[in-house]
Amino acid sequence: FVPDIEFGAAGQYVLRAKAYGQQAGDEPARMAFRLDGGELELVDVPARRRNPGVYETRVQVDQPGPKRFAVAFVNDYYRPDDPNPRNRDRNLFVEHLEVEGPLTQEAAQASEIQQRIIFVSPPPGDRRPDAWSQSARQVIERFASRAYRRPVEADEAARLARLVEMTRADGESFERGIQLAMQAVLVSPHFLFRVELSPQPDSQAAQQPETPAQPDAAPQPITEHQLATRLSYFLWSSMPDDELFAHAAAGTLRQNIAEQTRRMLKDPKSRALVDNFAGQWLQIRRLNTMTPDLERFPVFDDALREAMLRETELFFAAIKDEDRSVLEFLNADFTFLNERLARHYGIDGVAGDEFRRVSLAGGVRGGVLTQASVLTITSNPTRTSPVKRGKWILEQILGTPAPPPPPGVEELEEGDQAALSGTLRQRMEQHRENASCASCHSRMDPLGFGLENFDAVGAWRDREGTFEIDPSAELADGSTFNGPAELKAVLAGKPDQFSRALTEHMLTYALGRGLEYYDRCAVDTISEAVANDGYKFSALVLAVVQSDPFQLRRGGG
Repeated sequence: FVPDIEFGAAGQYVLRAKAYGQQAGDEPARMAFRLDGGELELVDVPARRRNPGVYETRVQVDQPGPKRFAVAFVNDYYRPDDPNPRNRDRNLFVEHLEVEGPLTQEAAQASEIQQRIIFVSPPPGDRRPDAWSQSARQVIERFASRAYRRPVEADEAARLARLVEMTRADGESFERGIQLAMQAVLVSPHFLFRVELSPQPDSQAAQQPETPAQPDAAPQPITEHQLATRLSYFLWSSMPDDELFAHAAAGTLRQNIAEQTRRMLKDPKSRALVDNFAGQWLQIRRLNTMTPDLERFPVFDDALREAMLRETELFFAAIKDEDRSVLEFLNADFTFLNERLARHYGIDGVAGDEFRRVSLAGGVRGGVLTQASVLTITSNPTRTSPVKRGKWILEQILGTPAPPPPPGVEELEEGDQAALSGTLRQRMEQHRENASCASCHSRMDPLGFGLENFDAVGAWRDREGTFEIDPSAELADGSTFNGPAELKAVLAGKPDQFSRALTEHMLTYALGRGLEYYDRCAVDTISEAVANDGYKFSALVLAVVQSDPFQLRRGGG
């Protein structure tokens, strides 16, 4: 067995082989360690199949690079006529080879990741159980505490340390033992799931000895480490950093949560809030699966799709990073464009592939409603969909979702022949004459009609075929508008309703669960706090992390 091994640096190395012999004759099986064809050491291998042994030798390597590490069976014995069948044939069996090193100071430093994980190890060549155990416990406790996002318990660390001791007893390296313990950590439910177990699940003791203890039904504050985990996965979609862990260990995170939240929002890792929350709330993740009809919309391609998504992400990031009013999600007078998307919008003065901030003052665009990403995901492949666009506004902007359609409703007539009979709006108005459809469509369709000047990929148009578009409508509350600019003004005139809807979406994202009836008071409190602080983005995030649903967990009642 002669593998080529990469020796990364000059220094001293340990070469190991786990082997056993099929013994015969008057001496045990013998094995030679070889490196690049040169013999290093001969060792006897008296071990047998049931209990293989680990054999090793040391070598000084002066020139780094690939080298051929091999072992050879050097004392073959074969006497097929021996009357004792167990004494007829001697063989050597090698289970695996291993190289450890470099061990000396002139060796190159281990990788940054290795140094961060194995920050302490037993002295080179020291295989005493105490030396391994002490180093293993230190490495395991730090690694498992970060992986579990809480201090590792003594019995957990002891179980993991036993895995390292097993590798020592088998003659394997300390690094191999740590690797085995890490594998156990990384398949643990405490790593794979965000576990929030109550420290006292039976905290409400029973009155009578024969009555089983009942869990405390009152909401319980989550621990500081659980709070750090909730906060980091909310804002960063990742584990807490050292500063959060330090506050959690000191029991000071809850009292400093506002300061820590502001710090985390300024950190580049808060980009995860853009990628994940914006994608979930605005549903722009669906853009990657949209397939507009290229015969009807030949301008659409992957470059335009990417530009649409990039515009919305940069816009959301600007609201977050500049701590602007969340109402600007509806009526901002700026966006981010490159030349391709600016040309799609009919905006001059933007050249090149690089995105830059562009003023929209005085134009019809502004806010997420008029961005091509949203307009495309709320369209059909061949045409716009006032129903989808209206439904999207009801759900994502106003927080008043429409009920599902009743069964047996006929589909809207499609095709070129249908298009000759009138605009999509005119055909939909005929569709709404069905009483079972009118109750829902009267809420959705007017909102969608206000965006009909934008085609199915978000480009501006004045006509649909030969028919002039009518973007005016009246909402159920009596509000009227004519075109997207006035529609945005109507929606922006409902700041508390929009703020509440956004609160519900963000609280859902922060908690990782849907909202229930008992969350209504928290939503009211958060919405009021946001309004009192000028609807600033940071006010929304701070109110969420300070809310009861975020800081408490349900009791067992």
